[in-house]
Amino acid sequence: HGGMESPAVPRYAPPPGFVRKTKAEKRELKAAKMRELRGEWRRREREGRRKQVAQRAAERGAMLERMSEEERADFWRAERAEKERLEQEKREQNERLDAALSDGVRVVVDLSYGATMNLKEQRSLARQLGRCWGANRRAPAPVALHLASMQRCPAPCLPQDGDHKRWKVRLLDEDLEHHFSPSDLVFLSPDADEALTCVDKSKVYVIGGLVDVSVQKRSSLTRARELGATAVRLPLREHVADVANRRQPLTLPAVLEMLLHVNATGDWLPPPPPPP
Repeated sequence: HGGMESPAVPRYAPPPGFVRKTKAEKRELKAAKMRELRGEWRRREREGRRKQVAQRAAERGAMLERMSEEERADFWRAERAEKERLEQEKREQNERLDAALSDGVRVVVDLSYGATMNLKEQRSLARQLGRCWGANRRAPAPVALHLASMQRCPAPCLPQDGDHKRWKVRLLDEDLEHHFSPSDLVFLSPDADEALTCVDKSKVYVIGGLVDVSVQKRSSLTRARELGATAVRLPLREHVADVANRRQPLTLPAVLEMLLHVNATGDWLPPPPPPP
C-alpha cells in the first residue's frame, strides 16, 4: 500500500544458443525415443528366444544321451511322424485359405477410421488384426479376409514388422467402395435395426476397424448410409440370452469368430459343452 511498487520479478532468460522446440519437433523426438525403446525391447526378446532354443537343444541332447539305442530309434520315428503330421496340417490349412480367397465368403476390415483413434487404440487395433488372422487361419471354413484403406491407415494400426504382408489376405490400398459395389456391401453395426440371419457368398461383409475402447457410436451405420449400402447387426438379442447390452460394440476378433462359426455350421450358437 502507500503507493509502493512491488519489486519486479526477473524473467527467466534461456541460456545462450537455446532454441525452443516446436510441438511437431517434440512429438518427433518422443516418437524417436519410442522407436529406440521398441528396438531395444525386440533385441532383448530375440536374445531371450535364442537362449531358450539353446537350452532346449541342450536338454534334448542330454535326454537322448540317457536313452538306449532302441529308445532313440522310437523317439526319432515318433518325431518324424509328428513333423509329417504338422506339415500335412499346414498344407491343408493353406489349401482351405486359398479356396476361401478364390470363392469364399468375403469379409473386409475397413481401416479408414485409423486416423480418428489415439495411439493406444491404434496399437490395440493392430493386435486385434493379428488375432483375426489367427482365427481365420485356424478355422475349418475360413473366409476371404480383406484389409481395406491400407494407403491411409496409420502405421501403428498395422502389425509391427509388416507381418500382415505375409498373411493370406487381400490388401486393398484404396477405400472399399473403390473395389466393391455398394449394393454388395453389408456393414456390420451394433446400431442397425435389422439382424443378420445368414451369410451370403454374393455379399461383402464389412467390419469397422474401430477398437472397442473408442466406442464411436453409429460410425459404421453412418458410413453405410453415406455409401447407400446395407447395415445389419449381429443377432445377439435373438441368440445370446446373457448379453447385458446387446448393442455393445464387440472386438474385431469376436465379430469375425461369429461369422466364421456361422460360415462353418450355419448356426449362430456354438455347440453346447460336453457333459461332465
